[in-house]
Amino acid sequence: MNPEHNNKVLDKVLEVNKFKEFNPMQKKCLDKLNNSLVVSAPTASGKTIVAELFFLQSVLNEKKKVVYTCPLRALASEHYKDFKKKYPEIKFSLSTGDLDSSSSYLKKFDVIMTTYEKLASLLRHKAEWLGDVGCVIVDEIHELDSSRGPVLEIALTQLRNRNKALKILGLSATIPNSKELAEWLNAELVESDFRPTKLREGVMFENEITYQNKKIESVGDVEKLIEDLIKENKQALVFLNSRKRAEGFAKKISKIVSKNLEEKSVPKLVEVSNKTLNVLESPTEQCSSLSDCIKHGCAFHHAGLLNEQREIVEDNFRSGEIKVLCSTTTLSAGINLPADLVIIPSVYRFEKFSMELIPVREYKQCAGRSGRPKFSSEGKSVVLASTDEQKELIFEKYVNGEIEKIESKLSLVPILRTHILALIATNDIYDIKSIELFFEKTLYAKQFGDFGELLDIVLDIISDLERFGFVENKNNFYTCTPIGKRVSDLFLDPNSAFDLITALKSRKTFTNISYLYAWCNCFEFSPLLSVPKNLKPIIYEEFSERFIELPFSEEKLLFEEDSVEKYFSALMLEYWIKEKKEQELFKEYNLAPGVLFGKTRIIEWLAYSTIELSKILGIEKHLLPSNKVSKRVKYGVKEELLALVELRGVGRVRARKLFNSGIKKPSEIKSNVGKVEALFGKKIADTIIKQLIVKNNAKTKLNEIKSTQKSL
Repeated sequence: MNPEHNNKVLDKVLEVNKFKEFNPMQKKCLDKLNNSLVVSAPTASGKTIVAELFFLQSVLNEKKKVVYTCPLRALASEHYKDFKKKYPEIKFSLSTGDLDSSSSYLKKFDVIMTTYEKLASLLRHKAEWLGDVGCVIVDEIHELDSSRGPVLEIALTQLRNRNKALKILGLSATIPNSKELAEWLNAELVESDFRPTKLREGVMFENEITYQNKKIESVGDVEKLIEDLIKENKQALVFLNSRKRAEGFAKKISKIVSKNLEEKSVPKLVEVSNKTLNVLESPTEQCSSLSDCIKHGCAFHHAGLLNEQREIVEDNFRSGEIKVLCSTTTLSAGINLPADLVIIPSVYRFEKFSMELIPVREYKQCAGRSGRPKFSSEGKSVVLASTDEQKELIFEKYVNGEIEKIESKLSLVPILRTHILALIATNDIYDIKSIELFFEKTLYAKQFGDFGELLDIVLDIISDLERFGFVENKNNFYTCTPIGKRVSDLFLDPNSAFDLITALKSRKTFTNISYLYAWCNCFEFSPLLSVPKNLKPIIYEEFSERFIELPFSEEKLLFEEDSVEKYFSALMLEYWIKEKKEQELFKEYNLAPGVLFGKTRIIEWLAYSTIELSKILGIEKHLLPSNKVSKRVKYGVKEELLALVELRGVGRVRARKLFNSGIKKPSEIKSNVGKVEALFGKKIADTIIKQLIVKNNAKTKLNEIKSTQKSL
């Protein structure tokens, strides 16, 4: 490395971050910018600065593109905004959606921010610009140990296979087998226990907190602990083990928070509260609960919130307006939301059939959110214990315990199946020898040595793919069929795709429920909605009466373990497109708004996949109906409202009001301006009418171009 170039990169990072010098962990990395590197260091130790050093070195000095990949869209978006603001001379792009594209436009950018899944999709679509990538930065690389680990492990193995000179920067919270991970990536290792803020971990029992050094602090109960914190104008993160508990604790504690707020913060909280309430056209009970909590300086955060609501909560906790945030543990991973105090009421969580202890790594991620480098010199995390025995367990297993090793999850068959098809589609594997050569370079092979068992699993999967018609074996040479290649491009689970194709070929007459059930049958839609015990006999009877509409064999419908849950999920969507009121739907199906809208986005993707597979199969009868049902699911409307809901700001509620007032098409709005204003007010009416003017102008221009072309 040219020392002069190196100094320019270092000076630039110091300047934009307003640092006098790098911290001890970062200093260990400064002479390693030319090599692959794994950094294992605590939360809030400044690992993102190392990423900045790496991408500047690659883009400015080595003239190479960089891919920055991480597990969450929100995390990718957060870093994208931050990096773009800091380094305007670098061309950044955020690419986390559209898994059915090579995203060729990305060749214009220097640093591409993605999720693991989008990176895998780019590899499947053989994006040409990937050949210009000199460095891949993997944030939260310990996610190799999670259910999404295989997608990352396969992607890294593919990239390293194709480009021997590729640099990898792996960023991780502290892990015990970081050396093993670095060896797998042929990378140098930097380990550090440096934290800019000291973290004091303790256990609270009988109104006292006992810390690691055995120091005891008398604090009163949890409410008193939070009250004293708010009086000091500090913030708390409370990690709960369910959505219901997160909401309940936020409501309970909001009264205490409200009494201790500074008067100047109240107007801003009211403004944020109103914004949160009106994310939907018609606020739900959850919207009202969240809005009310925010008004009192408190909030809850979980997957049941709408994306816009989650962003509002995160932004206002980060800015200090919201004082106490009650969240499920999903917030512990990655997103930068530090607090002065972290409270963990329980280290147990319900998993499948019973309450189980959370992993130590998850506890450390939660506890590590405590301590705000720019505002305090230390952070505190407190776990609540109900007995002496539990107190000792928490100290032994969590406070003083060792984090679990990262272990490859590549042998998980349902997940691996998708990746095997993709590897055959991209010619990364094509016979027994190439399979062996590819998988011996994986973390799985590094950890378990003899991967004969994995090879057997891979061959069994290939056998299934042949049976599905997705792979052909000619003289022990594997190739993808056209339908198999399309299934891979669509990022579908092969089992799901096979069932979907079976449904499309069914001779049954399709109704709305036919498509909805076929989509709920896909692995991608999981988890399914649970049928309440008291309703199960009634739902099963209705289910069996509608077999004729469901595009599968009676045997599959009768004996598949979760077929009733699939029908129940499809039934919910059927009521949604019949315009059942949202609040009634949420109550009857035990749904949160964020879950419903998350499911509708999955249905959109499965419907798109249905259309694409129908084209390959030559079954044109499904093209129009499946597209129509998909749009109805997107908006939650009957067919008659589809034209109206395409207008921005007109959702299912406003569209129904327009229709019922006699305005049945967008073209009828301009001649009924007074009626629209009476329904929605002048501001909303103006917004709708402006859209129509723009659309009409665009249509006129297009007609002029067509007319000119015709005359030529």
